[in-house]
Amino acid sequence: MKIYYVDAENVGMDFLEEKNISVLDKVFVFSNNESFKLECEKLLYNCVNGYPAGKNQADFHMIAHLTRLLSQLSNKEKGAVNFIFCSKDQDLLKALNSQCSLAGINNTTTFPLGNNKTKPNDGGKKKDNLSNLENLILENFAKPSKAYDVQIALGLSKSEFSKVINKLIKTKKIKRQSKSSKKWGAV
Repeated sequence: MKIYYVDAENVGMDFLEEKNISVLDKVFVFSNNESFKLECEKLLYNCVNGYPAGKNQADFHMIAHLTRLLSQLSNKEKGAVNFIFCSKDQDLLKALNSQCSLAGINNTTTFPLGNNKTKPNDGGKKKDNLSNLENLILENFAKPSKAYDVQIALGLSKSEFSKVINKLIKTKKIKRQSKSSKKWGAV
């Protein structure tokens, strides 16, 4: 089962259309925005709202909500659940992953939407861009992840991503995980 935590205050909801979300998955969308509430109702997502307006209030609410949910999971459920965190806020993503780690959950995926997209530099050197892209992809494989999830999170085309990931495999900077053949991780 997948459980999505969406920071709609800074990423919206449009990208969820690209995800293959099952009716059995849970989607928690954090927003006080009325249009998001209506969209969530239509799509059968859980819109978490009612928190105070102000800087980082949605973030604090997300962390508290996740902590409460984690406290309710049995050990068997902890092994079967996959948390997917969607936000542009790197500090929030770290906090959410930290809470999962403390609870013994290792199956998390983060989508740092918008922050890590690499755009070609018209006047820059192609080699530098490729090196930066390699480093960016390696960072995303610090925690074992599915290649497709990393590609989507970084907003890269399939050909662009494949070129770099194949180079990382050849240079043995990433390898397939023994526990899950669908996941790759940095060496």
